Amino acid sequence: MDHTEDLEKIINVPCGSCGSEMTYDPEKQNLLCPNCGSTRDIPRGNNQVVEQSFEDAANLADQPTGFGTPTKVFHCNGCGASTSVAPDTVAFKCPFCASPNVNAEAHDAKVIRPSGILPFKVTKPAALEKFKVWIGKGFFAPGNLKRLAQLDLIRSVYIPFWTYDADTFSEWQAEAGYYYYTSESYTDSNGNSQTRQVQHTRWEWVSGYLDKSFDDVLVVGSSGLEQRFTEGIYPFEMKEIVNYDGRFILGHESEVYQKDVKEGYNVAEGIMDEAIRSDVTKQIPGDTQRGLSIETQRSNISFKHILLPLWIAAYTYNNKVYRFLVNGQTGKISGKKPVAAWKVILLILFIIGVIAGIYFLTKGSGTDTTS
Repeated sequence: MDHTEDLEKIINVPCGSCGSEMTYDPEKQNLLCPNCGSTRDIPRGNNQVVEQSFEDAANLADQPTGFGTPTKVFHCNGCGASTSVAPDTVAFKCPFCASPNVNAEAHDAKVIRPSGILPFKVTKPAALEKFKVWIGKGFFAPGNLKRLAQLDLIRSVYIPFWTYDADTFSEWQAEAGYYYYTSESYTDSNGNSQTRQVQHTRWEWVSGYLDKSFDDVLVVGSSGLEQRFTEGIYPFEMKEIVNYDGRFILGHESEVYQKDVKEGYNVAEGIMDEAIRSDVTKQIPGDTQRGLSIETQRSNISFKHILLPLWIAAYTYNNKVYRFLVNGQTGKISGKKPVAAWKVILLILFIIGVIAGIYFLTKGSGTDTTS
């Protein structure tokens, strides 16, 4: 989509048959009229989904901003998330913490426009069914939690992500430990002489290097979702990302990123470092290791800004927020739910009872019955 396209033409897509406003439908994979069922194709391409040099991050202010649609942005005073919705939205609850404590600002979201978007494929009925099945499972979950399965809690939200590419060269050194054994004599509790094998470790300094390239390290730009929790619904099929087009978000919500490209890169560096350390430890010889130090140089760093689809159910239980996520492309789920303390206590008491029963049975069977 050409960024110079008239924004009003993007947001206002009337049905050619009845004139109603069309929205993007995950099942049809096109615009759908909710009134008469007519559909309209959205052109797709991926020529604009390109990496940018990280050096260009300082010049992002010169790039197109907003979602290509007039929006109303709600800022949550609870979790800090900012969500972009249709400009005629009046009442709103935060999709990330279910809080009604939000401030509305009607304006074009002043964020860097995404270069790509991964359109929803999972429909609301399918996502809601996954939520109902998931929340109804689990012995430790409170019984009254299942009533939430009857509520229409789930929301479709396009979440901002940054992806990062980089080439890395790491030099490392560590001590490699090699086990060896010696025989040792000792006297057992009965006064008898015995021999046993004792393990020792011989330490040697070793060093080496690692070349590793990273492609599309994915970092969530959300303030409403934690990185580790969001990773629970990975992976996304990144090859299906298409050029960003405002028509894909019609009828859905879009979060405004709170973590900018440079903050996101700090997270990406940590992810890269974990992967590098994992690969290096596999190179170290011997039976064990210690004192590993790694120095890494990064080059050819690039990034892109994209929107990825998530279904989110946020609910509050005993004043604590819990979330359930569905990957809007693949249907993979991730969630957290509360635990009923009385059920945990009941299980502990049951285990104690079983152990005590086994103890007394064993003790009884071992009683001396001779007279």
